[in-house]
Amino acid sequence: MNRARTSRILPLVVLVSAAVWVASAADTHNAAGPDPATSAYAVTFHVDAPSTVPDGATVSCRASVEPQRSVFERLTSRHAAPESAPGTGVVANSSASCTVMVPYATAKSGNAAQLSYHIDALTAAGPVFARTQSGIGVDLPKTSNQSPLHLNVAL
Repeated sequence: MNRARTSRILPLVVLVSAAVWVASAADTHNAAGPDPATSAYAVTFHVDAPSTVPDGATVSCRASVEPQRSVFERLTSRHAAPESAPGTGVVANSSASCTVMVPYATAKSGNAAQLSYHIDALTAAGPVFARTQSGIGVDLPKTSNQSPLHLNVAL
């Protein structure tokens, strides 16, 4: 009985795998590229630095926002979310603020988005600390608009 069931399921698994592969291959030849950014997030990071990060250290931050996608869309899409230009701040009294503008395309988006960020603390001697996080759920910005977003981050 198990052999008969396996002989029915295996062709189905192979067919689905082939469909995902074909969709992925077709997407790599798509000349259209990602949707242009139609709105933006103004993301302000308030960074609480540990005692190992001295006052005067530079904090560098960058972020990206992409639509929340299904498993199939993640497997077949080759487009990376546009990343912000780096922003900087200076540590004073064990904290710093850093603001970046993150472009976001809303043309083909669903109803949710995810924020990812990377923050580095740097001194003249080199990197002191880094913090990265992804998959933070955020509200979608309104089309052709700038949405403020504030995050508290502890290094």
